[in-house]
Amino acid sequence: MGAALTTPVKTPYISNANITFRSQGSTNFVGGLPGYTVLDNVWYNDRTFYMIGGGSGADLPPTERVITAAPAYPLTGEVEIHDGVSHLVTIPGGSNGPKPSEVGGDLEVVQMSGTTLFLNDGWPGSWSGYFMYYHFASEIILGSISVLSSITSPIPSEYKKPWNVYKGLGRRLNLHDSNSDSRGQDQDQVSWKSGGLAEPGIIPSRIVVAWEWHWEDGRKDGLSRAVAEGMVGKEGIIDPQGWRDLTSAKQWVYFERILIADRDTSHRNNPLGRKWYKMALDAYKLVPSPQSLSPMREHFLSHYNIPIVKRRSPGLSIDRKKVKAVYVDRQGSDRKFEDSVHQDLLSALRGIEKSGKAVIIDAKLEELSRRDQFALFADADIIFGVHGNGLTHEMWMPTGGIVIECFPPQTFAYDYAPISDVLGHQHIIWRENQTMPSDQWEPENGGEGSRLHDGSRFPLNVDVFVSWLQQRIDGMLE
Repeated sequence: MGAALTTPVKTPYISNANITFRSQGSTNFVGGLPGYTVLDNVWYNDRTFYMIGGGSGADLPPTERVITAAPAYPLTGEVEIHDGVSHLVTIPGGSNGPKPSEVGGDLEVVQMSGTTLFLNDGWPGSWSGYFMYYHFASEIILGSISVLSSITSPIPSEYKKPWNVYKGLGRRLNLHDSNSDSRGQDQDQVSWKSGGLAEPGIIPSRIVVAWEWHWEDGRKDGLSRAVAEGMVGKEGIIDPQGWRDLTSAKQWVYFERILIADRDTSHRNNPLGRKWYKMALDAYKLVPSPQSLSPMREHFLSHYNIPIVKRRSPGLSIDRKKVKAVYVDRQGSDRKFEDSVHQDLLSALRGIEKSGKAVIIDAKLEELSRRDQFALFADADIIFGVHGNGLTHEMWMPTGGIVIECFPPQTFAYDYAPISDVLGHQHIIWRENQTMPSDQWEPENGGEGSRLHDGSRFPLNVDVFVSWLQQRIDGMLE
């Protein structure tokens, strides 16, 4: 296995309390869907998750709707660590359950407070895609945050705080049992400064990349780790080596709230995921509104000390006098326009700039630091370019922007359109000399898909495209 940077387990994770199954209460299924399952009070030991029955939440989901199990131990008799969770065990309510000391020796229980994103892909035979910016940022992070945005139940420790901490928010956050009345919830919703709904735990406390040793290899751009750090900070990441160090002695781990992200489980159970083979599509549907995701964007940009700006209205420019458009330049890759087409496009874009209505940036992302890439899109109005990972940066553009994705004729992939939809951006497909109506997306998904990967050059009628782009820019200044 490849080497990985080891992130030490923070001291606050170690609990000196005598934590037991009974003391922490039953496991509750609090929301989500297969592939993004959110549970409170879950235990882990020796490649096994333990759920405790008898909770006040909905019935606990079966294994096939929570995880895709890794292969079982080989019968070699050797003592070694194998990657992947093999079992999900439900212990009946009222049972004391096995004691940590009975299995792990004289070890303390590691207590993971708050919300943990546990990424359960990447064990041998399981493909994760974590090393790719699109798959990690949009499917894992955006998919998980989408699910968390729909959760209104406080994490267990919130129940134990003095009532005055809530300042009257208890009823609004459904602190009572499921039979309590919910009158006034619509008018009593609490707002973030960003304008999103105040859901507890939308920003996770940590990310556990448990099995995928190559999660930050890929194109060596480091964007997967950069996104993870933007969410939870450097110390909030437990990478495969850190997870192995933590659990190799059959250490017991307690999760106060855990979101288990599992690609195969999502593809196997969710209708949209099966239809388009995109694991996060059903998760996106849980988002109350694009504004609900504003805390994610603002938290991320704040981590990198990038100014946070907002759009005055969807479809309008941030700056009332000029539109900022970012051309994601892929000419340094195999997926690109012909060089002559690219040069003609740059010349025509400079002509738009001369009108004084727009600032258009030719963004060669491989030449920019990770922070500079995020900052470039944090105040953008329009993002356009050839289909590719760079368009994932639309996650950091203020809600209500425009994303233009260029494809060859007879080709389409449903990757960035759903991201735009959940973020509140308008997504437009451009193919050579015209837009592609959305009612053609499903029939032509895939199409001549080899053209996206075989080095074929993307055609573009520069005159038609630039004339059309000028109209979109004019519309954003109205």
